[in-house]
Formats: sequence, structure tokens, C-alpha cells
Amino acid sequence: MGPLDGGRPNFALEITDWKGVSTALEIIDTPSLNSIPDDISTTDEIDSAIDALTNYVITVVQRSEREVPASSDGRKLPADTVELTKAKNAVLRRVSAYPTTEHKSRTRVLQ
Repeated sequence: MGPLDGGRPNFALEITDWKGVSTALEIIDTPSLNSIPDDISTTDEIDSAIDALTNYVITVVQRSEREVPASSDGRKLPADTVELTKAKNAVLRRVSAYPTTEHKSRTRVLQ
């Protein structure tokens, strides 16, 4: 099934700025976090604190996301570039599985 207008579907990707998330999470003086009591003694307070912290993290991550269009046709790489990339990735997998001198030598040549 396709879009109702008969055109191509509009795909989008969500990109998260993780450095922004990290920076935002360093700020601890926020109303959401200030609502968590310093002394937690009951299971209800534990549940409430977990909910407050979880909601805060979700909000921070959502604010750091942006939507970008995902091209369905994409940029096609030349065939020789695709083959070289496949060869390089195969060698890198081999080196990590079997770190012999020969595999390390091939890795240096490809990189």
C-alpha cells in the first residue's frame, strides 16, 4: 500500500544530538528533578522518583531530536567503491576474529 495521493511515501529519520542530551542532563536544578525528595523511604516515593527521572530523560532526548528527510533513492556509490568497502569490511572482520600478522598487514593496506 502506498500513500493516498498516489505519490511516493515521505520517509523521515529522527536524528538525536547526543552531546546536547549529555549537556542537558548535566543541569540538575530543574523543576522535574527538584520534585524528587532527598529522603526516600517508601516504595511509593521510589516509584514517584523513578517516574520523574524517566520522564525528565525522555523529555530531554525528545527535545534533542530533529527529523530529517530520508531519501528513498539515496546517493548511489560507484560499483568499485562498493566493492572496495566490502573488501575492507571483510578484512576488518577477519582481523578482529583472527588477529594474524597477514591480516593486520592487509588491514593497513586497505586503510
